[in-house]
Amino acid sequence: MRTWSVDHYNSKRVAENYHKAFMKATDDPEMKRKPLERYNKFTSRVKKGGHILDAGCGTGRFVPYFIKNGYKVTGIDSSISMIEIASKEHPDVEFRVMSLCQLGFASNLFDGIWNVATLLHLDESDVMKTFQESKRVLKKDGCLYIATRTKDQTTTLIEDSTEGGKMKVNYYSLDKLLEMLVNSGLEVLESSVEPDDYSRPFDYVYIYAKPSN
Repeated sequence: MRTWSVDHYNSKRVAENYHKAFMKATDDPEMKRKPLERYNKFTSRVKKGGHILDAGCGTGRFVPYFIKNGYKVTGIDSSISMIEIASKEHPDVEFRVMSLCQLGFASNLFDGIWNVATLLHLDESDVMKTFQESKRVLKKDGCLYIATRTKDQTTTLIEDSTEGGKMKVNYYSLDKLLEMLVNSGLEVLESSVEPDDYSRPFDYVYIYAKPSN
């Protein structure tokens, strides 16, 4: 049995399966409803026409929402295969292979950062680096959106991956995430814990934050 690593998502087969699965899900109006509510809440905190960083963009499934509403988008992901699909699907958008822990962007560049389902792949030290880098590249009035799997207690589990093999999953409690955000110089504006949108057996935490100084 293979333990998950970044090579898992660099696989072209995995990237293609991931893309097909989420494209099918977004065809369902009910599947769209809650994500769109959160999207609207996020963009209400972002300057109209501003620059959004889709941090951990995968194959670019959220990009059309931002483009449709007049935002400039830059997408980054650690998976070369995911970025290849995103670039093909959205040729007018800039996509780059990049680590969330070390953003190759100037400080105070983005009006918003959209970070969905990435922290579950990062250990605690890398989550802290991600938050610190997010704070650095955000404008002072910018908004950071976080969505990740959560449990009452922070824990790491080895689980079956939907693409085959085993996957290491880091579950962070809401309290732990709030603590790390504050320690990274971010002010939490709103947070909630809700069941997974796709009826999987875990909850998600949703957080909106901004630079505190």
